Amino acid sequence: MTPDPAPGSAGVDRRTGVPPLITFGIPAYNRPQLLAETLASLAAQTAAVDYEVIVCDDGGLPETAAAVARFSADRFFYYRNPGRLGPVRNWNECLQRARGRWVMILHEDDILYPWYLAAVLPRLREGLAAVCTQVEVAAAPTIATPPSGQPAVVAYPPAYFIKGSMTPFPGVLFPRKLGLRLGGFDERMGPLADYDFWYRLACAGRIEVVRTMGAFYRVTADQWTARAWPEMLRKTHLLRLRIAREQFRSRRTGRWLARFFTYRTALAYAARFPEKPATLARALQFRKILFSRLPSGWVWQCLKRLS
Repeated sequence: MTPDPAPGSAGVDRRTGVPPLITFGIPAYNRPQLLAETLASLAAQTAAVDYEVIVCDDGGLPETAAAVARFSADRFFYYRNPGRLGPVRNWNECLQRARGRWVMILHEDDILYPWYLAAVLPRLREGLAAVCTQVEVAAAPTIATPPSGQPAVVAYPPAYFIKGSMTPFPGVLFPRKLGLRLGGFDERMGPLADYDFWYRLACAGRIEVVRTMGAFYRVTADQWTARAWPEMLRKTHLLRLRIAREQFRSRRTGRWLARFFTYRTALAYAARFPEKPATLARALQFRKILFSRLPSGWVWQCLKRLS
């Protein structure tokens, strides 16, 4: 027997009471089995904190509502979009419906380890633009035990984004008011909307990374990256050029860093995917820049010194 949909089903939001400290917004699309794992990871958090989970369903399978209904109706809420929004608009739907002071957009195929909230709660304070943990990237989660001791915390300033974002996606908490003030995720960026949004957060305040594996990012053959990587490669380079203009006094240095890291991204895509589109060919031409064969770790350390 299929359980009744959770509160908030079919577009009705029945949440009441004092807004929680944290909202986990989950944009769902027809992967109820994975969604159940994600929800279970939130229910298993060891830290005592007031939070809510709202699932914005862009697919409409009955199994999606049923997965949410298995969890506490006081914390886990279901909302079915009246029409298909698409990925990025649904991320923003989660942000718009959040009530918590802090918000996380968490994909339905990713999870948080039970100690995630315990690791980041001490960092939440006024003026912080975002906090996250390190992320395990794999086909299935492997970390079973929590870290020992107090993990280190490092800042991730805007200039660092010329290399990449501070996390693949999961595990980023940011102030809801700041996210709304920045306009949320930019739909024009497509699969790069998270990278662009994290960068704009970094420009608005301090981003901190807690040096412990607190979240898991699932790699699958059918994920968005596998379908849209040529577009991602092009938009990543354009974003890097924008960061070069905005964050580096030396335009020459900034453009070289943008080309260097885009070349390294292109090499990774070339090794991973069999297609050889024109976008990839153009990015691989950056091998002609000076010192393109330097180890990326060396360049990363130089970037840290420059910043």
